[in-house]
Amino acid sequence: MIVPLFRRELRSCLLPTAIVAAVTVLYAGVIIGMYDPELGESLALMRDAMPELFAAFGMADQGTTLLEFVVNYLHGFLLVVLPLVLAAVLANRLVVRHIERGSISYLLAQPVGRSRLMLSQAGVLILCLVLLAAVLTVFELAVAQAMFPGELAVMDLVAVNASTFCLWVFLSGACWAGACALPGISAARWAGVSVCSAFVLVQMLSGVGDGLSWLGDATPLALLDPLGVAGGEAGAVAGAAVLGISGVALLALGTAVFARRDLSV
Repeated sequence: MIVPLFRRELRSCLLPTAIVAAVTVLYAGVIIGMYDPELGESLALMRDAMPELFAAFGMADQGTTLLEFVVNYLHGFLLVVLPLVLAAVLANRLVVRHIERGSISYLLAQPVGRSRLMLSQAGVLILCLVLLAAVLTVFELAVAQAMFPGELAVMDLVAVNASTFCLWVFLSGACWAGACALPGISAARWAGVSVCSAFVLVQMLSGVGDGLSWLGDATPLALLDPLGVAGGEAGAVAGAAVLGISGVALLALGTAVFARRDLSV
């Protein structure tokens, strides 16, 4: 890792990370505040009136505990899409924008290997995701304790967010691999996020009707089962581990391909 480069790139990535974190914790606070039996009955009526819409956004089941409520209304859609947006923005900022502007030539002129250079950039991406997960977890625990003392177990929430973080690593790996490996600027910028967006859309379609339910198992997102991880289910833990390992493999693949690319700079 190149420490000066890491620090400089981290500073440039903190603003988009802070913006996504602010939006994420805002939604988290709203959803935790919605955990109310009377409001729950209203949501149930809305869900019964529009079951396909609620199912498409992963909100088909409200759950009986605060943890289940948060997972069903937050982790099924918002905590997939918002981190995906952040991953796409950071991959573009850390890789594609340098190539587009030609500033990559200054980075490559440094007396360090390409792999070490890109590992520094990838480290910034992962650290930003860690910061997002940490801020979200602390905020959720604080709000839950303030509004519903004792309703949310700390370790259960940590397990849920850790499994969701594994999904974030996978999504980031896909964006990173596209940014590093594809030669065209447009392709490098959009390929990874487009593939991940297709996964999200397919997952949403799987909840629209019984005839499309099989689509839910056709994407990597099916490996994510936060409540199963919190409950210690071996299959759910294995699924989260596969997502995390696959994400790291995509990060490594993108870095390796970039190290051998012929760049016109």
